[in-house]
Amino acid sequence: MDRNLPSGIYIVAQERHASALETQFGSEVHVVTLDAGAALPDEVMSRPIVLVLEVDPTSQASLARVAAVREKRPGLPLIVALEQADLALTRTLIRQGVTDVATLPFDAEELTAQLLDASASVAPTGKTSLAPMVSMVRAAGGVGATTLITHLAASLTDCRGEHMDVCVIDLDLQFGQVSNYLGLTPITTVLDLLEASERLDTDLVRDAALAAPQGFWVIGAPSVIAPLEDVDVDRLLKMLTIARQTFDFVLLDLPANWTNWTLSAALACNENLLVTDQSITGLRQTKRVVELFDVMNVSRENVRIVVNRVGKKLFQSISVAEVAETLNRQVFATVSRDRGDLQMAQDQGVLLSDNNRKAAFVKDVDRLADEICDRTIGG
Repeated sequence: MDRNLPSGIYIVAQERHASALETQFGSEVHVVTLDAGAALPDEVMSRPIVLVLEVDPTSQASLARVAAVREKRPGLPLIVALEQADLALTRTLIRQGVTDVATLPFDAEELTAQLLDASASVAPTGKTSLAPMVSMVRAAGGVGATTLITHLAASLTDCRGEHMDVCVIDLDLQFGQVSNYLGLTPITTVLDLLEASERLDTDLVRDAALAAPQGFWVIGAPSVIAPLEDVDVDRLLKMLTIARQTFDFVLLDLPANWTNWTLSAALACNENLLVTDQSITGLRQTKRVVELFDVMNVSRENVRIVVNRVGKKLFQSISVAEVAETLNRQVFATVSRDRGDLQMAQDQGVLLSDNNRKAAFVKDVDRLADEICDRTIGG
């Protein structure tokens, strides 16, 4: 039955209710059979754009699942399914942020209408213009590019007061760590999308994206090392175009190694943030990347130098002014060296901004996000 439902709808119910849905909806929705009090798997927590969740009001474990979803995915449209929904319970659930309440056993037509209403708040597809796309380019390994891009994505979800549907695409096919930093386990990776060929569309891209707790999306790198030379440039550019039609803002985490396809990705971006530090080695590598961009005709207007881990002058380090002078480029932004809290947050699978919004590192990333927002979207 074709109901024009968007991809990414999950329904979690006990077997006696779930079995009928599989027949009525087919592949239109993801039906997960689970006892009403059982813990929700990671897939159900991270992948849906709309979630229908069966709840047993007599079970504290079942009610706790609602709170868990609201805590991890506060913006997720959530429909709670109840067998006996009294008015007091319904009001309580609505106050907890539940989008709607469905009755059990499910009525396919009634549920379809509720799903369509709930999904209306999800980011629109079929955009007439492409979303801005910004790459994070590491001058060398170990300069903190992945840490920066995850925090930047969280900050960009609020672009000068306007909510942005941000997606980070981890194109570091050999050593990508974006998902790991956020405690996510991708089921469909960038490599799967590149191999999808003609099947690739906005639904597939949206399905591949996992929701980070901070409110942005992640399309992860493969768990096994993939040969860089195997990437087809046309397929890559098609995937990036579809991502820009699906989300409001796209961030690319590029690998340190340069190939035809990584250069093509950089050329397709509105901005390329070239991340370095104050070390002599970092400066040398940054200079080489700048020269490569010049040779490959990457517009200087689209290359921005970001100096990470700025602090008191250390042994064998150079000043920010010396970075600009040596590269003959203006430094676009500086990000302060943290005092160890960043590593502690990372070990916990969270962002520093989750724990301490007043940290100098977090404030600097917020300023960088504001600059990017103004340049790509307008303030």
